[in-house]
Amino acid sequence: MKGANMAGQTILLVDDNTDLLELLSFALTGAGYVVQPAKSVLRAVEMLHDGTPPPALIITDLMMPRTTGWDLLKHLRDDANLRRLPIIVVSGAEAGECESLADVVLPKPLDPLELVSAVERLLAAPQQTSSPSHPG
Repeated sequence: MKGANMAGQTILLVDDNTDLLELLSFALTGAGYVVQPAKSVLRAVEMLHDGTPPPALIITDLMMPRTTGWDLLKHLRDDANLRRLPIIVVSGAEAGECESLADVVLPKPLDPLELVSAVERLLAAPQQTSSPSHPG
């Protein structure tokens, strides 16, 4: 099984659309991940600072009421303890500059299997924290 070595890793999933949150949670749970859903950026930030270990990866929408996915991306990249977390943005809006803040940008409408595949690729990739220098 492709994602077997990553089974049980926690993913924070942030989207104000309840139906999409449930659909993506179902797909990720079916692939063996533990999903922590958050219907708002404020709730996601609370969860990130509640004293529990951080998730292995964060998936967020950009366009949400009040505090947006943009705000979450900036918060994550400004926090020394969270800035190395892999981030996938799933959005129907123009992604544009978020490509510099996120590891993967996927457009809506989204095939849940495409999301699972992106999660598996990101979590299987070596972390960028102390990678050796490459010549050239």
